[in-house]
Amino acid sequence: MTHSAPEPASEDLLRRLAPQVLGALVRRYGHFDAAEDAVQEALLAAARQWPEEGRPRNPRGWLIRVASRRLTDQLRSEDARRRREETAAALTPRDEFVAPPPGEGRAPAEDDTLTLLFLCCSTDLPAAGRIALTLRAVGGLTTAEIARALLVPEATMAQRISRAKRRVKASASPFGTPDGQENAARLADVLHVLYLIFNEGYTASSGRQLQRADLATEAIRLTRAVHALLPDDGEVAGLLALMLLTDARRAARTGPDGSLIPLAEQDRTRWDRAAVAEGVTLVSDALTRTPLGPY
Repeated sequence: MTHSAPEPASEDLLRRLAPQVLGALVRRYGHFDAAEDAVQEALLAAARQWPEEGRPRNPRGWLIRVASRRLTDQLRSEDARRRREETAAALTPRDEFVAPPPGEGRAPAEDDTLTLLFLCCSTDLPAAGRIALTLRAVGGLTTAEIARALLVPEATMAQRISRAKRRVKASASPFGTPDGQENAARLADVLHVLYLIFNEGYTASSGRQLQRADLATEAIRLTRAVHALLPDDGEVAGLLALMLLTDARRAARTGPDGSLIPLAEQDRTRWDRAAVAEGVTLVSDALTRTPLGPY
């Protein structure tokens, strides 16, 4: 039996699974843009079908199968269109297209979230493009949500994301987690982008609000995902601790009129004690086994 009893499609579950599904498709087929479209179609299908038919026992595998079918249909249709537009001579299929391997219905066991983060946080992209692409592909935010969060027009954000995707495609970097020193350098880029997202949420660089809680929360969520994948990395733990300890004071940082309250004058009863305790535990554990680093 494939489905459990009828259960609504949880927006939080879909958002959490979206980068894993996108990563699986990009690793298998390439075509970042087309893969993202296919994932969005699969998410929409889940939102329509799961409330009526019940949530699949393996939601991630279901999404990967549906998105893979959408993508292969799209690639084959595009391939056929190109052949029709060319001369009658037989044309070799494009190198980028990779046919589904045997057992297409089986979802890969790996979680490609971290690899997708490496791709989005490439130093080949400008900082603004890295932040936007990370929020879009890994955070699951829409272009409109990212534009609102970063306080830029939606059309400007759409162009920024499109440019970033074109740069990713033009770079032709293999989809995979780098090894050795390159891995350390790219992980540093990932953590830097997540820190920039959090920093923009903690102290907004424009607009009338001092804080953007949605951005800070999203940065913490993404850093938690990296920490879950790399639990023994002290720098990842350090960044997550830094975010938690800093964000724990959010409610006490501003007065009713939005003005900044200095640390010494803050009402400490309004601090998030659970976040403080978690942050202290993380950094205390990291300090016992990891040399001091940026975070």
